[in-house]
Amino acid sequence: MLNIDYLKIFLAAWNITWKNRFLWWFGLFFLLPGIFNFRYILSDNPETMERWQSIFGKLPDLNFFVAYPNVILFVLSFLIILFFISIFLSLLGQGAIIKSTQHLLKNKPADFKSGWKDGKKYFWKIFCIILFSGLAFIICAAVIVLPIAFLFAAKSYAIAIPLAILAFLIIIPLLVLYKFLQTYACFYAVLADLTPWIAIENAYALFKKNILAGIIMSLLFIPLGIFSFLIIIAAALAVLIIFGLIGLILFFIFKETGIIIAIIFGLIIFAFTIILFYSAFTAFSQIAWVLFFHTIATPKEEEKVVEEIKEPKKELMHLPTADAVKTIKMEK
Repeated sequence: MLNIDYLKIFLAAWNITWKNRFLWWFGLFFLLPGIFNFRYILSDNPETMERWQSIFGKLPDLNFFVAYPNVILFVLSFLIILFFISIFLSLLGQGAIIKSTQHLLKNKPADFKSGWKDGKKYFWKIFCIILFSGLAFIICAAVIVLPIAFLFAAKSYAIAIPLAILAFLIIIPLLVLYKFLQTYACFYAVLADLTPWIAIENAYALFKKNILAGIIMSLLFIPLGIFSFLIIIAAALAVLIIFGLIGLILFFIFKETGIIIAIIFGLIIFAFTIILFYSAFTAFSQIAWVLFFHTIATPKEEEKVVEEIKEPKKELMHLPTADAVKTIKMEK
């Protein structure tokens, strides 16, 4: 196992994130699919259903949907278009952050314009990797889960329950493999300009040789996630206190209108703070993974290489360059 300095990786990622704030925009692009997530909108969660029932109950007449079908169709089409645009920007932002990080490590100029260009260049490679890896995982999970679901439907609980436990124990490692292959393959496709299939092959070889290191890297994001949540809570309390005082002052001047004004502006400021923070945090997370990938993917002297590999440049701040992984296959 490699002797990896995880603290150095996170500090370098924070340094890059803070000094290159244009990457925050691409971090924001990452968040867009979550904003337009129809799974929540159409959720069968009881609380969500109650909200929708209360909304529809306030409508004077549901014949509105029958009388104005074109309006409903337009709104749904607009939301669907926004969702697909958010998917496009998310994948573009992923490629932009990965490639921009490589440029910055090489002391090459990088900005929003170049990142946007790189994101478009590698969009289809990332799209293919995510699409086909996702389909492969869904098919594997369906093959495991569907027979068990039929057993439950047939009320064969004595057989179904043990098989369900076994299926759970199989699907969890399968999910871990899927996520790591997807992540590493995207890095190979962008940093080393490999085709999606070759990128996935290299990703599997890399994952197999660095399973423990990858799991440790993933686990380190748990305390970081908790810390980020605490920051959001602190920001919410700060906004509540500040705009609570402002609302109190405005109440003596404008009565209830003053409170409404304070609430509206407070919500706007809080929403902007959350978006800004998580845009930066998402960019930081992606950069940290890129640096981790550089560390484990750079071939060592004892590793066999398919092609002749160029020596990395010395000005990369002691972090390996992804040029060293181009068209390589790690020794199995």
